[in-house]
Amino acid sequence: MYDSMFDRDVALRLEQENNYFISCRSLSIRARDINISRKSEGMDPESITSEPNPSAGAMIDLTEEKISITGQMT
Repeated sequence: MYDSMFDRDVALRLEQENNYFISCRSLSIRARDINISRKSEGMDPESITSEPNPSAGAMIDLTEEKISITGQMT
């Protein structure tokens, strides 16, 4: 598990992308899904100190290949 969205592997993975719009869109959708999931579980986003914020979580998920960046828009 990466500790930060600024981890070297996270940055290198993002640098490999060719279409920055699709990259940003995919990360935005993942961050939104993380945020919705936490809210539906009744978690207060400010009280979760061990978890990265949704945006950082999306970048980390990309690096860990939990999500992929594709040309498909949802």
